[in-house]
Amino acid sequence: MTTRRQIILTLFTTVYLATVLLTNISLTGYWTDIIFSILLVSIGLLTVFKHKSRKTWLNTSLKTLIIICSIVVFGLVGLNLINPFAWDTFKMKSFYFENVGGRLFNANFKPVGAYSGGEGVFWITESPKLLPFIEIEKHYDRTVLWEFRITEWEGEPVDQTEVIKKYILDEVIEKENKNNYRQQKL
Repeated sequence: MTTRRQIILTLFTTVYLATVLLTNISLTGYWTDIIFSILLVSIGLLTVFKHKSRKTWLNTSLKTLIIICSIVVFGLVGLNLINPFAWDTFKMKSFYFENVGGRLFNANFKPVGAYSGGEGVFWITESPKLLPFIEIEKHYDRTVLWEFRITEWEGEPVDQTEVIKKYILDEVIEKENKNNYRQQKL
């Protein structure tokens, strides 16, 4: 592998991890960021340590950068595996690509049980139509009072996608419309 490809791979890994960790932008889905980060760092480690460039400062820089990225990724994954409260992510319920008002939304619900102030953590993200593999967080509620995994309520069947669409209308679209109206008024 050429030095140029090593540099591009290392810089792409660093920019990707910084974007995912420091902004509200990520890949669509909960597990995609975790799996893609592990694969990207593993490929980066293999390429940087397998092929050497002629410049020692560049070798040292690339190795240092990819080692820092791997410590961050594997450290975060390791901490979440030993944390018993993080195990609830395996019980997570996701709703992908709900079309509301011509916009694509994703919603995730993670139950948290009795140690929280509600039924679980709930967040809504929006995917741009031109880049559906990216999502931007629009709403986050750490103590939602609705259980999104149930199929019936008081003997009546529940359509969770309709509940999700109502949340999207109330918590995202209506709030954006109110904010836009306030900004226009100023």
